[in-house]
Amino acid sequence: MILNSGILSALAAIFVRIPRSLPACRILPTDDAWPSSDVWDTFNHTIGGRLIKTVPIGSPCHDPTFNEEQCNMVRQNWRRPEFHQPNPSSIMDPIFLNKSCDPFDPRGTPCRVGAYVQYAANVSKPEHVVKTIEFAKEHNIRFVVKNTGHDYMGRSTGTGAVSVWMHHLNDIAWLPDFKSRGYMGPAFKAYAGVRGIDLVRAAAEKGFAIVSGECPTVGFAGGYIQGGGHSALSSFYGLAADQSLEFEVITTEGRFVTASPTENEDLYWALSGGGGGTYGIVWSVTVKAHASLPVTLAFLDFNSTGITPDDYWTAIRNYSATTPEFSDSRIWGFVSITNASFEVNPLFAVNKTSREVAALIQPIQQTLNNLGISFNLSIQTFDSYLEAYDAIPSFPSIEVANILIGSRFMPESIWQEESIFNEYLDAVRTITDTGTIVGDIVMKPSKEVAGFPSNAVHPAWRETVHLTELFLGIENGESLEQLARGQRMITNDLDPLLVELAPNTGAYLNEADPNEPNFKHAFYGTNYDRLLSIKDKYDPEQILYGSIAVGGDRWEEVENGRLCRTDTRLE
Repeated sequence: MILNSGILSALAAIFVRIPRSLPACRILPTDDAWPSSDVWDTFNHTIGGRLIKTVPIGSPCHDPTFNEEQCNMVRQNWRRPEFHQPNPSSIMDPIFLNKSCDPFDPRGTPCRVGAYVQYAANVSKPEHVVKTIEFAKEHNIRFVVKNTGHDYMGRSTGTGAVSVWMHHLNDIAWLPDFKSRGYMGPAFKAYAGVRGIDLVRAAAEKGFAIVSGECPTVGFAGGYIQGGGHSALSSFYGLAADQSLEFEVITTEGRFVTASPTENEDLYWALSGGGGGTYGIVWSVTVKAHASLPVTLAFLDFNSTGITPDDYWTAIRNYSATTPEFSDSRIWGFVSITNASFEVNPLFAVNKTSREVAALIQPIQQTLNNLGISFNLSIQTFDSYLEAYDAIPSFPSIEVANILIGSRFMPESIWQEESIFNEYLDAVRTITDTGTIVGDIVMKPSKEVAGFPSNAVHPAWRETVHLTELFLGIENGESLEQLARGQRMITNDLDPLLVELAPNTGAYLNEADPNEPNFKHAFYGTNYDRLLSIKDKYDPEQILYGSIAVGGDRWEEVENGRLCRTDTRLE
C-alpha cells in the first residue's frame, strides 16, 4: 500500500534517472509507458514501504476534498516555511508550481498534482536513494532531490517526477578532534535533513559556532552549502562552502563515496560551492566549528514621513558610503530599502564592543540629525552567536514563500569612484520606485577571511563587498500572467540595472533570477567548464537536473512540464 501525503506530511526530494540511451524526453503519467500501480507497489516494497504518493498540500481548498477548516489553515500558513517543510512534496516558492492546486484559486478549480512530484521516497538509508535512482532510470522518470523545499530556483520539484525526500536524515555528530589534510580541530557532521538552526543549536551546546544561513529553516547540507552559502558570519569566517571538510555522496551510478581534499578531490571541489543537486546526492557534510565569540548587534530604521524624497535618499547615500568601513571591520549587515522606509536589521559585529559599533554608526546618526530625520537605533552585545541570532526578530520569522528574486555581486570599486557610486544609488532608487524591495547585504567573504580555500565558489564572491538583492512580492492567488509579468520585470528591467554597473561579477546562484539569460557566467564564472566535466564524470547519464544548474541547458521543460533534451549535447 502506497501512503498518501496529508497536509502536514513530510518533505519531498525528487530524483530522475534516465536510460543509458539518453532518450529525448522523460515520460509523464499520461504516457502509456508510465508504470502501473502494481509496478509502483513493487518498487515501494523494495524501499521498505517508504513511498508516498503526492496529495497536494492545497487539496482541502478544492472539490471533491474541500474542507473549510483545513483550507483556512492552509491559507493562513501558506507563507510560513515551517508549514511546507514537513510535507513530502510541497515547496516554498509557488512560481515553480504553475498554479498546481493553488489553495487561493476558487473551490471548483481542479486540484492537479501538476508540477509537484508524483511520488516521494522518504529515505532513511543510502540503499533507498540507490533503489529510487534505479527505478527512475529504468522507467525514464524525472528525478529530484528535496529536503526542506526552500529553493528559489525550482530544483525541489518537477512535473512527473519521483523524488528522494531527505527530511528525516537529521542526525548531527560532534567531532572534537577532526583531522584531515589542511585542518585539525573541532567539526560537526550534519546529515542531509539537518536544518541550519538545528546545527547552530547543536554547536552552541558545545560552545561553538557554525557558519549557517540567516533563515533558520534552510537545509544545511543541500543547496545552501553546495551553492556557496552566505551567513551573518561570512565577513568573519567566509562562506559556508569554505567550511566544508568532507561529504558523503551517493552517485547516480549507485556508489556511496567520500569526497574530501584527499578522496574524490574533484567532486569535493565541485560540491563546495558549485551548486546543489547536480553532481551527486549528498548524504552528509562535515564542517569546521569555530569558537563562539561575543556579537554586537545594531538596529537602525527611519522612513520618509515628513521629509523630502531628496533628504530621504541623502540619508541612504550616507549610510551606503560608510559601509566600506563595516566590511573592512569584518562586519556583516542586512538592509531593507523601499521608496518609503529604510531598515538595518541588523549590523552583525563579531568580537566587537558596543562602543566600537557605536563609533562606526556615529556618522550616520549625525547625518540623520542634520537632516531632521527621526530614527530608531539600538545597540546590544551578546555573549555568543546563538544568543545574537535568536535576538534578531526577523530571522526566526522570515516568510520565504511568494517572492520573485534578482541579485548581483557588487565589488568594492563601486564605492571607490563617486560617479559609479551615484549610478548605483540611482539604480536602487529606480528599483524601489517599482514597488520592489532592495535587500542589500554588506559582507566581505574574501579568500583571506576564509583561509584561502580551494573550492568552486564563484570567483566574484571574493571581490564582493555588497550582495544587492531584489525582492518583488507576490500576492496570494496571482494568475500565471501576473507571475510572468513580475518575473519579466526582474529579468528585463531591474536586474540589468545592476548588471550594467558590475558586468564582470555575477549573482548568488541560490538567490537570483531563475531566468538569468547568462546563467553560466552569472552563477559559476570561470569555474563552469571544469564543473561541467565533473558533472559528466559523476552523473554520466544526466539524471540530476536544474534549469540553472551546471549542464541545465541540455534540457528544457516543454508543453505540460515535460522535460526534454535540447540541441546542447554531451561532447
